[in-house]
Amino acid sequence: MDIEICEALRIDERGELSFAQLIEYSGMTEGELRELVEYGALVPVDPVGPSWTFPGDTLVIARSAGRLLRDFDLDLHGVSVLLRFIERIEELEAELRALRAGVAAPMPRRRG
Repeated sequence: MDIEICEALRIDERGELSFAQLIEYSGMTEGELRELVEYGALVPVDPVGPSWTFPGDTLVIARSAGRLLRDFDLDLHGVSVLLRFIERIEELEAELRALRAGVAAPMPRRRG
């Protein structure tokens, strides 16, 4: 099995990843990720703890942030704003699907 797939499985099973893992797997620098945390785009499990850990889905968000940063040559504040818009669009799409299916929409998960 491919090493990246093994690592992805371990992260998914555990449900959390360390800040070092986030740096390694996201392709972003420590400074960039810290700035995204400051803007609220990435939220550690325990923001005041001695070392940050993140929910497993944070890797997808960090990779998306990296693509937005590179592809559109944005600053990190602009990236954090776009990430919030993307999150809101996903929430609205889920609500619309639920309404079309005739069921109540799941409560959105807020990041900060």
